[in-house]
Amino acid sequence: MNAIDPHSYAPLYIQISQNLRKAIYQGIYKPGEKLPSENELGQKYGISRITAMAALDELVTAHLAYRERGRGTFVAKAIIGNFSFFSSFSEDVLTRGMKPSSHLISLVIAPPDDVTAEKLKMPLDETYHCLTRVRMANDEPVVVQSAFLPTKIYPDIDKQDFNVRYLYDVIRNIYGYKLTWAEAIVEAGAASADEAALLEVKTGYPVLIIWHLTLDDHYIPLEYVRSIYRSDRFSFSTGRNPLQNPGK
Repeated sequence: MNAIDPHSYAPLYIQISQNLRKAIYQGIYKPGEKLPSENELGQKYGISRITAMAALDELVTAHLAYRERGRGTFVAKAIIGNFSFFSSFSEDVLTRGMKPSSHLISLVIAPPDDVTAEKLKMPLDETYHCLTRVRMANDEPVVVQSAFLPTKIYPDIDKQDFNVRYLYDVIRNIYGYKLTWAEAIVEAGAASADEAALLEVKTGYPVLIIWHLTLDDHYIPLEYVRSIYRSDRFSFSTGRNPLQNPGK
């Protein structure tokens, strides 16, 4: 790594952080590998432990690294950036040069809650399929999705093999619906024990919870989905939108 300049306008911790960042980009430190400890950085650069910790904090804040208590700081896997709320998971993963896949957890008849039934504009006493899958990017589990699908508009959907078929493909090509509009609500959350096991993280790990409603070209609701995204692997983009009441 490059030397640091004590006379530079850039603080020492920033210079060290930039050196580590460059080493990560060059592949000197690979995802999952341990970065130098505060003590090791202190010995290499002749700096205090506080300065070394601040340098590592910069990488953690930038999602380039993560900490494990009692073990150290490790290089994080790359974030899947500018993901969209308004397209399919598989299509977004493919556009980033990665391989999407799914693992079917269950496809059962299940009653929706009041909010889901209201979003789908269908009564609670109708039957609904609940499709739960783990979605993967390059064979790594990154999302747990549960989709409510009214059996009234998706008869026999339980005969589809969702280990190999994409839901949007089934909706378009088997049932003939045109996926046109989408609404999304995003919340911060923590992974439950079951979700953590599926995502291969610890219970309580930070996640993004996205509630997603898809409608056809006549504004008829087609699905309502709850997705649990690993927060260390995704950033989302809403695209460019006009400001509302921007003021003076």
